[in-house]
Amino acid sequence: MKVNTNKVRFAKNQQEAYNFLLDMKNYEQLMPEDTKSFEIHESGKGFTVGVGALPKVGMRLKETVEPSKIVFESPAPAFEYTLTISIDAVDDNSSDVTLDFDGNFNMMIEMMAKKPLTSFIETIAENLGRIG
Repeated sequence: MKVNTNKVRFAKNQQEAYNFLLDMKNYEQLMPEDTKSFEIHESGKGFTVGVGALPKVGMRLKETVEPSKIVFESPAPAFEYTLTISIDAVDDNSSDVTLDFDGNFNMMIEMMAKKPLTSFIETIAENLGRIG
């Protein structure tokens, strides 16, 4: 299952955007309004979030390519997914950010999760575009 967002213009240059998105505390302000819980992992390299009807979703930092890419993965071996955040330089004051979610789920879970997961990823991107 793939969910890809359109490019979102972020009011920070590429390096500032990278630094912002590498700080797990900043993700709390990007979450949807119906977020029930948000916990940063003890390591500081990931977070778990509970949103709406979705079960809690965990994100663990997997890989970074400064200043252009941040990749999260599932901390649970039962679910295989990654969230890749790509940051493209635009100018000294802005960058374009895309979020690409790639999950390997069975058909039943994919049918149940596709719509809420798509909404979740798109909301993060929209909220990123609102930060100024």
